[in-house]
Amino acid sequence: MYQTVSFKKVNPHMLSKGQETQKHILTESRKLFTVQGFQNTSISQIIAATGVKKGNLYYYFPSKEELGLAVLIDARDEFFQILESSLVGGNPVLKIIHSCNSILTLIQQKNFVGGCLFGNTALEMTDSNSRFGKIVQDIFSHWAKKIEYELEQAASSGLLNSKIPSTSLATAIVAILEGGIMLSRLYKNKEGLEDCILVIHSLLECKK
Repeated sequence: MYQTVSFKKVNPHMLSKGQETQKHILTESRKLFTVQGFQNTSISQIIAATGVKKGNLYYYFPSKEELGLAVLIDARDEFFQILESSLVGGNPVLKIIHSCNSILTLIQQKNFVGGCLFGNTALEMTDSNSRFGKIVQDIFSHWAKKIEYELEQAASSGLLNSKIPSTSLATAIVAILEGGIMLSRLYKNKEGLEDCILVIHSLLECKK
């Protein structure tokens, strides 16, 4: 289970030199894993990107697998904060649309490079490493649950009249967004993701 990953937690309010080094390793490794994948990223590439010595790297992360899991957990925690802050608006439908647009903004800020670390990891690692798979499953489940809650609020307030169960619709919204992120990465533009968000608008019967 991912909860047993042994790496030292970073206190964001008071970073020691060691904690700064650990956070630096996580940040630079995430960039490599997102663009190249976990399997295609070597320890030597991580050392070159971070500028740390091999001994220091293994002090914080005993193996490449533990580093990969720590990167996922760090990215998960950051994403959950972003997701929470993005679900804002005058009503539940607008909250979902605003969250979708926030994801588009994040992808644009990365110049459409790398796509989604979680989606990439799901495709690359789920069949070969259950520890990676479990973390990604929990991330997508949490994401869908957040959307599902807003859908239920929209339905109960009369803003949404859909024959699709909220659980299924929430799963579809997450899948549509992930597909849009993949298209934007492939074509290096925002059109694919924008088109997917338009579909979500339609599913929610909400005019742009």
